[in-house]
Formats: sequence, C-alpha cells, structure tokens
Amino acid sequence: MADLSRLSTKTKHAGWTNAREAVRSANTSLEAILLDALAAAGWDLTAPLGSEAWRARPLFLQSFEATSLRATARALTDVAFQVILTGLQSGLQGGVLGYMFGSISAMDPTQNGAPKPANPALDSMMKAGPWGTARNLAALTGVQAAASLAIKKARNGKEDVYNAMGASFLSGVAYSLVSGSPNPIQSAVTTGAAFALFNGLIYQVGQAFKPDFPDTEYDRGKFMLKTLGLTVGQAFKPDFPDTEYDRGKFMLKTLGLTKYAENLKKGLLTDNTIMLWNDSALAEARIPPGPRLLILHHLDTYRNPSNVLKPALPLPPLPPPAAPAASAAGY
Repeated sequence: MADLSRLSTKTKHAGWTNAREAVRSANTSLEAILLDALAAAGWDLTAPLGSEAWRARPLFLQSFEATSLRATARALTDVAFQVILTGLQSGLQGGVLGYMFGSISAMDPTQNGAPKPANPALDSMMKAGPWGTARNLAALTGVQAAASLAIKKARNGKEDVYNAMGASFLSGVAYSLVSGSPNPIQSAVTTGAAFALFNGLIYQVGQAFKPDFPDTEYDRGKFMLKTLGLTVGQAFKPDFPDTEYDRGKFMLKTLGLTKYAENLKKGLLTDNTIMLWNDSALAEARIPPGPRLLILHHLDTYRNPSNVLKPALPLPPLPPPAAPAASAAGY
C-alpha cells in the first residue's frame, strides 16, 4: 500500500493537455483536475507551506512548465484576493497610461478657434487633465480586469461573450461615474450598455476568425507524414497513385488471387512494404486465412531463409510491359 501521508506529484505536458478538445469543452484544465483529485483524497490545499497542517501531510507539486505552476498557484489563492489584486494591477497600468495620454492632450483644442465639443461627456474628459484622465482609465481598466476574473470564477472557469459583455458593462459604469459626467445614472447605464455591446461584437468577430488550434501544433506530424509519402487531409487520407501497388497486384495475379488486389489499397500495403507483410497486416486488409498463407509462403522465397548458404531472392518482379497496339500500317 502506498504511503499517502506525503505526496510529490508532477504535471507533464500541461499545455498540450489543456489544448485538447475534450478538456476545453469541459471548461477545465489539467491543474484543476489534479487539484480536485487531491482535495477529494483529503489534502488540505489551503494549508500554508510549513504550517502544522501541511507538515502533517506535506504535498509537493512539480512541473517542467512554469505556466502550469503559476496556474496551480492562482487556483490555490483566495478568489477575493485574486480579484482585488488583478484589479489593482490593471488599474495601476491604466492610470499610468491615462496620465501619459492626459499630458499629451493637455492643450486646449478650442484655443485656435476649434468648436467646443457638443458631447458633455467628451468635454468633461478633455478638461480632466493628466490626473483626471489617469483616474478615468484606472477605473476603466481596473474594473474591467477585476470583473472579468470575478465572472469567470463565478461561472466555474467558463469564458464566452457573456463574460466579455458583463465585464465591459461594469467597466463602462465605473468610467462614467468617476469621469464626472452630468446626469450620472443615465450616463452610467448608457455608457455601460455601449461598452458591453461594442466588446461583445468584438469578441464574436474574434471568435469567428480564431482557429481551434494553431497550425504549428501539427508541424512535426505533417513533416513525418510528408516523409512517409502521405498527404495531410481528412483522417490523413493517403495519396498513393496506383503504380505504388503494381508489384503486389502482379504477385496476387501470379498466385491467382486477383480478386484481393483492391484489399491492398484498403490496408495501404504498397510495394515498398511487401517485405514487411505478415499475417496480421494481411488480416487487417481483410484477406482470408487461405490466401494469406499462400501470399506469405510465396514471400518466404524472397526473404532471407534460416539456411545462410541459400541467398535471398530480390523483390517480387514488376508486371511485364503491355504489348503495343497494332498500327494501321500492319494490316
């Protein structure tokens, strides 16, 4: 019986596993599955490292992928703390960018005779200055990031257009409230609805043109199939011309087994595989036992026998060239 008082486990190929359709469609990940299994087995995943609870039943998680370890750490962190931290980080970034933009646009555009903006919200934004713009963008980006994470956690990791629209609506409301727009309630609702509709449309357009998997994930497999003479198509359909089966077809004709020539194509038993044919390969091509015995007995004459004094024969021959049709001059 394995000692389960302590455990050291490792995740392998987490990125590849999380990209599989079965995992994606279940809205889960390798890390989430592992943590669920550990929790079901009785591990206290909230116990801090080195605490008494952890010392009673220590747990070590390892991975060659740093992203997998970071995902596991995020999953073990308190959700409220994650949401607050994410919002603060994004808000800080937005505040820095807002201050830069506000400094660039600090010049009054009406000083050269340009008309004053008709939109009160736009007018107030232009008058906000660097610090006001920093405040507005900090609220926008911070609420957007925090709301996105909170909605995702509340929906058990599911991500779709509703997540994007919900987070955008809340960020639009926050932006409208802190920007000091007149009639704040109406402005907050209309701004939030506009943000939600716009981001929902952008999300849907992005999903429509997003491939399920990047082509680079198949580069090694495609190159291997190309090396073997296979084309990459639906279900890796082979693309052999009929000439690839000439030796095999002629051998079957010699043995009186012409009716099984099409079975060679079904099993991809091309001429370059003849010397590798065995009973299981012929059975996969749906060739009955009797003809299989005749074929293998015939091939034994071309393979190296147990008697080293008898050299092996070359490959079965190609069919003779077809006789040319008689010309009109021969009559």
